[in-house]
Amino acid sequence: MKDSYPDIQADSLEMASEPIVVYGDSITSSTDRIPSISVREQILAKTVSVDNYFDELISQVRHDYAVL
Repeated sequence: MKDSYPDIQADSLEMASEPIVVYGDSITSSTDRIPSISVREQILAKTVSVDNYFDELISQVRHDYAVL
Protein backbone atom coordinates (compact mmCIF):
# COMPACT_ATOMS: atom_id res chain seq x y z
CA MET A 1 0.00 0.00 0.00
CA LYS A 2 1.74 3.06 -1.25
CA ASP A 3 0.42 6.46 -0.22
CA SER A 4 0.17 9.01 -2.96
CA TYR A 5 0.91 12.61 -2.11
CA PRO A 6 0.27 15.55 -4.41
CA ASP A 7 3.28 17.07 -6.11
CA ILE A 8 3.78 20.51 -4.55
CA GLN A 9 5.41 23.13 -6.72
CA ALA A 10 8.11 25.21 -5.00
CA ASP A 11 6.71 28.50 -6.32
CA SER A 12 3.34 27.88 -4.67
CA LEU A 13 4.79 27.59 -1.15
CA GLU A 14 4.35 30.49 1.23
CA MET A 15 7.61 31.83 2.53
CA ALA A 16 8.38 33.86 5.65
CA SER A 17 10.01 37.21 5.11
CA GLU A 18 11.05 40.29 7.02
CA PRO A 19 8.51 43.09 7.47
CA ILE A 20 8.64 45.98 5.04
CA VAL A 21 9.14 48.59 7.78
CA VAL A 22 12.72 48.76 8.99
CA TYR A 23 13.16 48.09 12.70
CA GLY A 24 13.40 51.27 14.74
CA ASP A 25 11.71 53.46 12.14
CA SER A 26 8.73 55.39 13.32
CA ILE A 27 5.49 54.86 11.44
CA THR A 28 4.30 58.38 12.25
CA SER A 29 5.83 61.24 10.37
CA SER A 30 7.91 63.92 11.98
CA THR A 31 5.16 66.46 11.25
CA ASP A 32 3.03 64.79 13.96
CA ARG A 33 5.41 66.01 16.63
CA ILE A 34 5.18 69.44 18.16
CA PRO A 35 8.70 70.89 17.98
CA SER A 36 8.25 73.22 20.98
CA ILE A 37 7.45 70.30 23.34
CA SER A 38 10.23 67.92 24.34
CA VAL A 39 9.89 64.18 23.89
CA ARG A 40 9.77 63.74 27.66
CA GLU A 41 6.88 66.19 27.95
CA GLN A 42 5.03 64.43 25.12
CA ILE A 43 5.40 61.08 26.89
CA LEU A 44 4.29 62.51 30.23
CA ALA A 45 1.23 64.07 28.57
CA LYS A 46 0.16 60.61 27.36
CA THR A 47 0.80 58.75 30.63
CA VAL A 48 -1.16 58.42 33.86
CA SER A 49 0.33 58.13 37.31
CA VAL A 50 -0.06 54.85 39.15
CA ASP A 51 -2.16 56.53 41.86
CA ASN A 52 -4.53 58.04 39.30
CA TYR A 53 -4.81 54.75 37.45
CA PHE A 54 -5.74 52.77 40.56
CA ASP A 55 -8.08 55.51 41.83
CA GLU A 56 -9.97 55.29 38.55
CA LEU A 57 -9.96 51.50 38.65
CA ILE A 58 -11.28 51.40 42.22
CA SER A 59 -14.03 53.88 41.40
CA GLN A 60 -15.09 51.75 38.42
CA VAL A 61 -15.18 48.61 40.58
CA ARG A 62 -17.25 50.40 43.23
CA HIS A 63 -19.63 51.62 40.54
CA ASP A 64 -19.98 48.10 39.13
CA TYR A 65 -20.75 46.64 42.57
CA ALA A 66 -23.21 49.43 43.34
CA VAL A 67 -25.15 48.47 40.21
CA LEU A 68 -25.40 44.86 41.39
